[in-house]
Amino acid sequence: MSPTVNVRGLVRLTFLALAFALLPRDAHAQKNCKKGIPCGNSCIAANKTCRIGATPAPSSADTKRVVQGSVGNSGTGDWIASSRGTTYYKAGCSGANKLSASNVMRFKSEDEAQKAGYHRSATKGC
Repeated sequence: MSPTVNVRGLVRLTFLALAFALLPRDAHAQKNCKKGIPCGNSCIAANKTCRIGATPAPSSADTKRVVQGSVGNSGTGDWIASSRGTTYYKAGCSGANKLSASNVMRFKSEDEAQKAGYHRSATKGC
């Protein structure tokens, strides 16, 4: 055997090892999406959004907690009304918690709310 044969064999072996190293490790993860878009290890419809790795949107329960905290605890006044309505509520009740923070009006007393033309909510506890 001549030394040139061993060098050629070594080059071929190195080339094959490099080729195998560059192949995808998991062929299943490298699906060919023909009608959709790749999303993680699968294909999804082209009109859908891939949410893998995205942060989840806040649930409605999280949103309600934010509204309750902003209406019930900010400013002064035990009575709350909306600038767009005619009803006032006791601070912290379910009706007051549903009001938009940008429309909230606060009253120090129930009499003050009545003098402003508002009537008390018929909701129990409000």
